Amino acid sequence: MKTIIISDLHNRVYWIEEALSSQLLRPYDRVVFLGDYFDDYGDTPNDAYVSAKWLKQSLKMPNRVHLYGTHDLWYRFPSNPYIGASGNTVEKYYEIQRVINQNDWNLLKLYHYEQNFLMTHAGVHSYLISEYVFRNRNIFNRYIVDNNLQLSGQDIVDKIVRPVTEDALDTISEGFADPWLSAGFSRGGLQSVGGIIWLDWNDEFKPIPGLNQIVGHTEHQYPQEKITENSKNYNLDTRSHHIGILENGNFVWIKNPYINRYRT
Repeated sequence: MKTIIISDLHNRVYWIEEALSSQLLRPYDRVVFLGDYFDDYGDTPNDAYVSAKWLKQSLKMPNRVHLYGTHDLWYRFPSNPYIGASGNTVEKYYEIQRVINQNDWNLLKLYHYEQNFLMTHAGVHSYLISEYVFRNRNIFNRYIVDNNLQLSGQDIVDKIVRPVTEDALDTISEGFADPWLSAGFSRGGLQSVGGIIWLDWNDEFKPIPGLNQIVGHTEHQYPQEKITENSKNYNLDTRSHHIGILENGNFVWIKNPYINRYRT
């Protein structure tokens, strides 16, 4: 199983299709986009329109998974004041709305799990996992040994990430805030740590025993890693200068030769 992973496009959609059709990446079984298709420094409503046109076509293609990023979610729920990001504007919203409809938005996800890796835009923090376990301790007591949660990565996803994410999406669709999708102190938010589209890699991200993660969101010059004895974690946000490859449970990254072909 070979999966291509692409992080944080921020309107840099011009290189995607050429790269994915190239011998450099083919053959592969799936492509996962880690979100943040929209908004960049000095971008325009027309940039948002072009990105939306690409996204709509990409959503129709088989074996592609598109995750929400920090800069995408408000464009789906513009009446919610708690989920906006810097760069979101009403002008860009109207251009995106011309292209992306509700059926399209429903095709995006907040997480994807395969090959023993959880993929989200920014990552899951153990604090939010612990909060959910505490609120539902009647369910999780049997999984706690010496004050440690004894769950596999798949179990964490099935028993915690899935229900919490579903509830969070319902909450923000009704116009309210939800910790799972809110910013932490390090990103100007009001909660101690960021949620899965806000978690800061440098200041907040910590490996969770038994859970491997691949994320974007926090920009670096080169991909980053945080590896422990029982947790492998990677950050792939390099302004599209690197592409991730997850194959048979092993993750590597390569330089992207297509990003500079037309513009930077």
